[in-house]
Amino acid sequence: MRLAACFLSALLLGAAPPPAATEPLGVFQTWGIHPKTSLSLVAGGLKVEVASTPCKLPAQNEGCSFEGLSNQATVTVTQPGIAPFQMISDRQASFVRVAVIHLAPGTGRSAVVVDNQWGGSAGLTAVTVIEQEAGGFRAVPLEQHGSRELTGKVSLLPRELVKDGRPGFVLEARGFNFSGECNACTRGTPLVLAVRDGHSIDISSDPAVRPLFAHDLPAHRRVCVSAVHDRNGHCAAFVADASRLGQAVSAWRVMLAHYRHEPAGYPAALRSFLVAEGYLTPAAASALPLA
Repeated sequence: MRLAACFLSALLLGAAPPPAATEPLGVFQTWGIHPKTSLSLVAGGLKVEVASTPCKLPAQNEGCSFEGLSNQATVTVTQPGIAPFQMISDRQASFVRVAVIHLAPGTGRSAVVVDNQWGGSAGLTAVTVIEQEAGGFRAVPLEQHGSRELTGKVSLLPRELVKDGRPGFVLEARGFNFSGECNACTRGTPLVLAVRDGHSIDISSDPAVRPLFAHDLPAHRRVCVSAVHDRNGHCAAFVADASRLGQAVSAWRVMLAHYRHEPAGYPAALRSFLVAEGYLTPAAASALPLA
């Protein structure tokens, strides 16, 4: 009997799922491509689990509507001695990426970045940072101009550009297809966000992150000076990148010589856009000629 009990215990132990492996900080893992399979990782003293939410009627997302299986994620964060924290991804979720990072130097506290992707060619996302606070966790949504609807796949600011040891989050600035071009044809300039005191802030104008714009500029310039029909979005991004680098005047001249002319008055619209989005001051923009 004792032998049978030991054998049964061994079988039960063998059937148990293996413990989650410890992962390096700052490495994103993706859930949702096969939503039947949950994701579990341990890093920075935190355990993160991502699993499918149950389908309900009426169906709350596309996965429930077409496959009968939800690709809307429930993200659970746990740490010994702290009450577990849960968030549910956007109902439009196509897939979710998660990573554990250190959010502030010297605190010994970690945070979880949840990148909630959807939107097809528009490449939309909602990014949430789940950070530790006294006695628990809080969710801080990253925002641009007060909107949680962002663009691109979030990445961490390269370590050599991190200021004061506090990480930044790099996405794409929105709005560069104001010329009516397709979403997939127009990629925005870098958008660099950070979390301070429980709030999202835009640090794109910080001189410390200028290398991102210097790296981004040449690709937009190449398309702007080409004969590609949908080049006006790239011309706008080229001038915006140059504005971050203090080179707006020279880039503007290049844009005027190569943009695709349209009835709506592209240079005037671009000038207004650059001011509204904070790339140029009104005075600097007014000095740029329209022809």
